[in-house]
Amino acid sequence: MLPATPGRPLETLHHAATVGAVVRPVALILGMLLCTALTSCGSVVDVADADVLDRPFQLVDGGTTTLADLQVDDDRALVVNLWATWCAPCLAEMPDLEAFHRQRGDDILILGLNISDSPTRAADLTDELDITYLLGRNPEGAFVEALGAVGLPVTAFIDRQGRLAYVHQGPLDLKRLADLVAEHL
Repeated sequence: MLPATPGRPLETLHHAATVGAVVRPVALILGMLLCTALTSCGSVVDVADADVLDRPFQLVDGGTTTLADLQVDDDRALVVNLWATWCAPCLAEMPDLEAFHRQRGDDILILGLNISDSPTRAADLTDELDITYLLGRNPEGAFVEALGAVGLPVTAFIDRQGRLAYVHQGPLDLKRLADLVAEHL
């Protein structure tokens, strides 16, 4: 607090300090909300690592693979969803990803790639939600950085030719997922 001077009485300084104590946290919260809104509303994300499709990751049911190998071996277009148990929007979209998998699983391979998370918590959650699509793990979280993303969830769309067609930042519902698949795959 600034010292009182003849032109600035103590009451004015106290009022200014009180207003500042209220305004600063509110501005911080509004800034965080704006940042969250800007990063979670879906957009094209610049891919930071051109070799993202060749990065290895662990499959939950055993083994290690890459997105490129998975797509070549399977011959379906691929939707890769990066998620974590601590990410509320990730958990909210998982039932829609599962519904899409049940509707379109013959044409489109869905991979849920758990990022920087406890394998036990992730397994318990996917069991609880009855997730049947393919699951993998990326404990070091390298895929988020490789896709140039900020936060989770992130969903990447890889076409039948093995090209990264689109990266969506933010949560998806069933309709938006189907629209993006129709548009990019």
